[in-house]
Amino acid sequence: MTINPGMLLFCILDSCIAFFFVYFITRSKFGGVKKTLARILASILATLVFIVYFAVLIWFNTAHRTVSQAAQNVVYAAPIVLSILMTVLTLLSQPPKKEETTEETEESEEEAETTAADETPVS
Repeated sequence: MTINPGMLLFCILDSCIAFFFVYFITRSKFGGVKKTLARILASILATLVFIVYFAVLIWFNTAHRTVSQAAQNVVYAAPIVLSILMTVLTLLSQPPKKEETTEETEESEEEAETTAADETPVS
């Protein structure tokens, strides 16, 4: 069994993407960065996903496979597409930046100018 070195690098990269995707989703689901149990569970589950996904990708590149080319393309692209979609979802779900602070600073500057004009020294 031989595999093209470029395909092997792609398998490793794609499996790493799947690992990080599962790790961050699992960690956030079970309590975030501060909980040790969440990090342990996320590490174990992500490692299992990496191993299984890497094995499936290597199996796709053997001579005796029974999976169609379309199914292989879906499996190849799944972690990449999911990571892009999760990044977009994360960016879109962030709360908008407050623009009230700029309005408050403009109002305080106007009040300071008015106060400075009212406090002209009398000689």
